[in-house]
Amino acid sequence: MNNTFELKKGKLVFQDDKILIEDDILYQRRMRLFSSLFLVAFGIFNLYNYFKNNDQHFLNSALFLGIVGLVTLVLAMRVNVQKEIDLKSVKSMKVRKMLFKEIFIIRLHQGSPRQVVGIYNAERLEEYIQTLTLPNGQV
Repeated sequence: MNNTFELKKGKLVFQDDKILIEDDILYQRRMRLFSSLFLVAFGIFNLYNYFKNNDQHFLNSALFLGIVGLVTLVLAMRVNVQKEIDLKSVKSMKVRKMLFKEIFIIRLHQGSPRQVVGIYNAERLEEYIQTLTLPNGQV
């Protein structure tokens, strides 16, 4: 049982006891971390301007940018970047459509999700997931 699915930048291979993922998740994670840190830094800069000029607009934008930046930073830190996943550690798998993209989400027993973006044939992957039975009995 060896099934391969093409990604925009890599491939996804299901073997008998593991899933092999070749994608650019490290680059995506670095870019998410960089952009969220940029938002936090810009929020701190606006907070400095609020204390300097005492303008309410700077405080509102500082709070908004700081909160959004911290939330995206926490979410980016939580994403799993494993290239090889054992099927025994998989809790569930599903394909979701988010923002005009198909995303394959693998939930692990540790709680951290592994996301695979850029699937060419998402319908075929969904059909394959329905036929696959995990060692714990879930799909």
